[in-house]
Amino acid sequence: MQVYGADFSGAMNPSKGIYYAEGRLYDSTLNIESVVHCDDRLDLLVAIHSSKDPWGLDFPFSLPVEALEKMKIGNWSELLAKVVECKRSEFDRLISDCGIISCEAWCREQSVCCRAVDASIKAFSPIKRYMPNMRMMTYAGLKLLSYLRKFGNVIYPFDCFDLSVSRIYEVYPSHGWRQVGLQLNKDLNQFVNRFYEQYGLSVSVKDNHLSMESPDAADAVVACITMGYALYRYDLEADWARQDTWISDLEWANRHQEGLIVKLNTL
Repeated sequence: MQVYGADFSGAMNPSKGIYYAEGRLYDSTLNIESVVHCDDRLDLLVAIHSSKDPWGLDFPFSLPVEALEKMKIGNWSELLAKVVECKRSEFDRLISDCGIISCEAWCREQSVCCRAVDASIKAFSPIKRYMPNMRMMTYAGLKLLSYLRKFGNVIYPFDCFDLSVSRIYEVYPSHGWRQVGLQLNKDLNQFVNRFYEQYGLSVSVKDNHLSMESPDAADAVVACITMGYALYRYDLEADWARQDTWISDLEWANRHQEGLIVKLNTL
């Protein structure tokens, strides 16, 4: 099975920050076959749509349920429609005008700033504004999801599973780095060794990919590894209606509004 992971950028000019990694999962081994730099978000859109394979994308797939209520957005499809009709500045004002503050700290609990899934792994809030600007990352990512969905692809856990099209999952590579006790860097050799020791999935990376040209490229590989592990360990595509062990009851209850992050269990 082919499996992909991408590091995304919400910047006005994303030409330096978008990479995706392609891997092949066979039994208990994931072979990283290529790492591709995208000059534009359109390059990523076409790669996802044309593959008809599972993808892990590194950006928030939704907003906190309390924020949606304040914005008077009834469901996730309405959120996508609202984002598509907004300019960047309008999306920023839409949040601010509802009295939602900028949430700069790591998420610790579900709130108007943080989804249950963000709190579960101490992620940044989807509406954080500074260093990094997650609000614009979320804006650009939701637009991408809307277009992919219009082309017939399916988004976990919001849609019904369909093996004939691309399946898109939210991942958070920073959590993967933390799980193996490392900080984000360009050298993947130590990561893949520690990952095998802890999780039992052998990751084979070509020598020329062990040292990445940027941390963004390394994050794309970790996103791919996270997806490969979820498919190997949890058989993720067997049943999208199943609550797996890495999903808390609160996350599961809110999944159709807040989404789910495919993540590694704490061992």
